[in-house]
Amino acid sequence: MKRFRHLVLPSLLILALSAGIGITQTINKAIQLSQDASGAFGVDTTNNVYFPGHILNTGVAGAAPSVTGTGTPTLSGTDVAGTITMGASATTATVLFGRAYVSTPNCVISPQNAFTTTNIAYTVTTTRIAMTQNSTSGNLVNYFCTAAS
Repeated sequence: MKRFRHLVLPSLLILALSAGIGITQTINKAIQLSQDASGAFGVDTTNNVYFPGHILNTGVAGAAPSVTGTGTPTLSGTDVAGTITMGASATTATVLFGRAYVSTPNCVISPQNAFTTTNIAYTVTTTRIAMTQNSTSGNLVNYFCTAAS
């Protein structure tokens, strides 16, 4: 019995004291989900997300995309979505993302007006969208990009 008290009691004392010490975790950002359907967005049991309003994207702070190409094209948008105005007698435009994607994004390119002879051709990498079109001026081209990482 003396040996029991000698081994067990100190162990119990250590356990009791350590139970009061907690390990803290620092969380910078989080979203708390609830079953309240009136929230900013909804998430169902299979992780589908429902947005009751517009999906807005502000881009990465301090990292705006840019555009280069023939005929001095212009750009209004972010790395996620925007509109390119093709320059005078332009055949090319390249959107350079403000911050490179980790993996090649899936981008949808859609002209706002009908092209007269050929459709737009484009390639996408982690750092850019490169477009080629027939030689016309002022075509408006929308883009939307998303990636898994």
